[in-house]
Amino acid sequence: FRRVLFRSNIFPIENPLQKVMQLRGVTFDWKIKDFPSRMFSENRAVGFIAQEVEQVLPEVVQTEKTAEGYKSVQYDKVVALLVEAIKEQQKQIIELQQQVQSLSKKQHQKK
Repeated sequence: FRRVLFRSNIFPIENPLQKVMQLRGVTFDWKIKDFPSRMFSENRAVGFIAQEVEQVLPEVVQTEKTAEGYKSVQYDKVVALLVEAIKEQQKQIIELQQQVQSLSKKQHQKK
């Protein structure tokens, strides 16, 4: 069985937690009246501003090949960043737990 890779230049996401910290989640209303052909929902939405995300994670922002060049966030691709950020944060939590245990042992030894 031969494994075929469709990808090349595979690298881990660098500084995922730092990138997550730079993202700004927002709530917003679509401009339904200004863009009736877009069929936007009337419900209040949650998301990111594509131009802001592009500064942090350009790989997940898509630009339409139109004169207007509207941008959108490919939200499914943000998942990989979130997973790596959680893993980085978990490492920090474990390190802090170990430091607390070490300090607690030292405190008990002094008594």
